[in-house]
Amino acid sequence: MSSTRRQFLLASTGGLAALAGCSGLSDPQQSLLIAVNNYSSSRHQGYLSVEKDGTELVRQYLEVGAANPDEWTTVETEVALGEMPGGTSLNVTASFGDDLEANGPITLDCYNEYTGDVIYVQIEKSLDLRLNEACYDEFPSGEARQGGIDRS
Repeated sequence: MSSTRRQFLLASTGGLAALAGCSGLSDPQQSLLIAVNNYSSSRHQGYLSVEKDGTELVRQYLEVGAANPDEWTTVETEVALGEMPGGTSLNVTASFGDDLEANGPITLDCYNEYTGDVIYVQIEKSLDLRLNEACYDEFPSGEARQGGIDRS
């Protein structure tokens, strides 16, 4: 092997190693689990929208069946948000018509120890809509399996 070829190979290997190091510096891939728990006796259709700085990242349409007395029905779906740093603030809006709308901020802070963040949309028997944020490890969740899952 001539010295110029050897120098070329060494330079190429160093460049590939440098590029490989860049991937370790990128933001983590963030996922978001959307879970709609319906405690009412009515079927509901609606959407959940996730925005960052006024730009819509996700609009997920969902339909959840009616619950039997003293039970609930759940629909879950997992969406990829792409690369985002931990601590990113997002705005979430859930709308299921007939004045069933809620919105609020969430912060992506679960990626280090868990699979990702979860947004629980709860449709209460009184037809109130609530949003809750938590972390999750499995999809579908244990709560969804217990409540009767309808996975989208």
